[in-house]
Amino acid sequence: MRPTKLTKNILLFFSITAVLLAVNSFVEQDNVYSSHNKTSKKTEQSAYTGIDIHTAVTEETTYNISIHYPEFKVSSLNEDIHKYINKSMQEFLAEVNRNKDDLKGNSASLHISFDLHPFAENMYAIVFTQESYVTGANGFQNSKVFLADIQKERFIQQTEILNDNEETRDTIHQLLLSRIESSEKYSSYVLNELLEEWIEDERNMFANMYLTTNSVFFKFNKYEIAAGAAGSPEISIPLDKMSDLLTDEWRKTMDLENEGEEKSKSSKESEWEKIEDRTFDTKQVALTFDDGPHPINTAAILQLLDEYNAKATFFMLGNRVDFYPEAAQEIAEKGHEMGNHTWSHKDLTSLGETETIQEIEMTNEVILNATGEQPTVFRPPYGAVNDQVREIIGLPAVLWTIDTLDWKSHNPNEVLSIVKENISDGSVILMHDIHKSTVEAVELVLAFLKEEGYELVTVSELYSAD
Repeated sequence: MRPTKLTKNILLFFSITAVLLAVNSFVEQDNVYSSHNKTSKKTEQSAYTGIDIHTAVTEETTYNISIHYPEFKVSSLNEDIHKYINKSMQEFLAEVNRNKDDLKGNSASLHISFDLHPFAENMYAIVFTQESYVTGANGFQNSKVFLADIQKERFIQQTEILNDNEETRDTIHQLLLSRIESSEKYSSYVLNELLEEWIEDERNMFANMYLTTNSVFFKFNKYEIAAGAAGSPEISIPLDKMSDLLTDEWRKTMDLENEGEEKSKSSKESEWEKIEDRTFDTKQVALTFDDGPHPINTAAILQLLDEYNAKATFFMLGNRVDFYPEAAQEIAEKGHEMGNHTWSHKDLTSLGETETIQEIEMTNEVILNATGEQPTVFRPPYGAVNDQVREIIGLPAVLWTIDTLDWKSHNPNEVLSIVKENISDGSVILMHDIHKSTVEAVELVLAFLKEEGYELVTVSELYSAD
């Protein structure tokens, strides 16, 4: 008997309820999922003592969910993180349920990831990024910052760090404006009236602020201070420029009285920023993968590449290599090309020189430590590059010609269609090995390219073709 609309709605309700219970159990007790849902989980030990990395992935007909978060050995630090994840899940699934009639065979998606930044002894900034898409032209982007003090087993409030008064807020406003005006990405989109409202709002406790060893970052939600085209702006201010705004205790904690030695930069110019400048005389294409490695999906993609005798280039994030060095090692051992994709996927054109150098050099170092080899190419996050970035990176900058949008559709057949419509000699195909659905898409794309007679090579091999 053909199911009625009511029956479909009931099934969707129970499916959503099951996933919510499963993930809720995962983040609270880390127990085994019940066999009737489609959620998988994995726990990895991070490079930082006392911090594990948890991954939960759900693949359903109407939605896909991927969640990554840290778990501390100190259980008192985990409660607020669990609450944030569960609330995000509940809001997303409620929206899926409200819009179930409009999905029309498309999959909604929720992806929660995080960056981890040590900024003082036993202290870490945990910066969550949430991206979701249900219906409509645009997705939703949000962020959440936690500042953890491992030794004292507590979270630090940003208002403990700043001398929060009218003068401090005026100074932060001017510093942010100066950084925004010099940013190629944000200068055209940030609205000063929104920034002023944010600064003057008495309820603003600077919960979006976090520290690194060199800078203070303000991470804004989409539309909070800028037009949607700016995404989620992340503005950095050099720590020494914020020094007078910090409390005496935090000036001492961050050791602002002693200037560290600035890292040297490479002056080597990038060679291939624009792929249109290259010529291709052989029927070759390059598969490239961003934002990994992933302990499960990357391994599955490597196996497929072996089966098709294909080579690829993996543009890896330093913080992901830090979490999963074995996955990076396997990429190197199988003879694929390793690329630098920065440490934490920041828009380098919005950063200062010191922070840009740190993003690149930390990634070079962690890839070298994991694999014994240096990366040979570089891909700027969002394709954003300027003269300062060109001067610093010291590696060929590689963009792409075909964006498969695998991160958005999570649909292998849609990915294949995009490739089929746009493929030509010398194409550079952009995919992301952090998504489970991309593994299936890679298999379809490899089979198609083989049938069409394309040789799959690394980007360096592609650009060196006569």
